[in-house]
Amino acid sequence: MTHNFAGLSTETLRDMLYKMYLIRIFEESAEQLYFQGMMHGTMHLSIGQEGSAVGSITALRNDDYIFSTHRGHGHCIAKGAKPGGMMAEFMGKESGDCRGR
Repeated sequence: MTHNFAGLSTETLRDMLYKMYLIRIFEESAEQLYFQGMMHGTMHLSIGQEGSAVGSITALRNDDYIFSTHRGHGHCIAKGAKPGGMMAEFMGKESGDCRGR
């Protein structure tokens, strides 16, 4: 294992980059569904904030909790939430993380 930027391993840096891409893809997909009328309410995307979400979550322990009141999708994904469950929640489906509520 080699160490790079800020003492983080190459594996950790690759994981961080993967999560940033995953967040961006999720946000762009949510935006498309919203504009197609498949989601109710409003949408506050975190496009452009992927790095701050991944960076802050990377500094936490696995048993740390997070709380967000605005534009928290990226933080949830960075912490390990599954995009499918989050998207189902946005669409009001029973398979969503909070059963579509």
